[in-house]
Amino acid sequence: MRYKITVFIAALVFTGAALMATRSSVRAQNNSNGNMQQGAIGNNLMRCDINDEGCFSQQTPSGTNDLTGTWLTKTTPPPDGPPGFQGIFTFAADGSLITTQAGGEFPALGNPQLGLWSKNPGNKRQFTLTYYGQDFDDHFQLTDSYRVRGTVNLNASGTSFTGVLDITVYDLDGNEVFSDCCATFDGSRAGLGSPHASAGEYLPVSKGNIQLNRSQGWSRRSIKGQP
Repeated sequence: MRYKITVFIAALVFTGAALMATRSSVRAQNNSNGNMQQGAIGNNLMRCDINDEGCFSQQTPSGTNDLTGTWLTKTTPPPDGPPGFQGIFTFAADGSLITTQAGGEFPALGNPQLGLWSKNPGNKRQFTLTYYGQDFDDHFQLTDSYRVRGTVNLNASGTSFTGVLDITVYDLDGNEVFSDCCATFDGSRAGLGSPHASAGEYLPVSKGNIQLNRSQGWSRRSIKGQP
């Protein structure tokens, strides 16, 4: 009996070590550097600075036909809808999805969404996703929930995608109160980079029409014009 227990424990230890090795291998592949790419779509989306030599696109475990990783996105609702808005999507290897987006009025800005994604059978570069979120009023009280479904098509290099989204909104009792289609959905694989080697001696740089000092830059507060 004691021998069987010892063998069982050894098997558990071996299985755990194998799982950890597999996870480490996948993580190493996800963190490896590929060719230098501009991790952006359009001029109004956050991107990896192409002037930064430490900027690299992510690589995926299965090459160019995989959404696994983090993406910078832009959603453009149908005509007569609100303005387009940016988001950050992370597609996990286990099929789970985590995202945050800047759509909607305060306090909806930045609300997280959770969901699922999967590759479509018969098309190695087409994927289906579904995510869920909640809305709140200006007193931070829950007002409704919503479901968004989408289909995206990955480009041949695996660095960007295009797609469409629909939305269904539910009241607090789960009754459908609104649905619409279709918003356009564009994404670009996020860049992977390292800080400047001489960070201790680095002087802040402010680009564009709004000049920021170090305090304003790190807190993302722009200089407002004096009356």
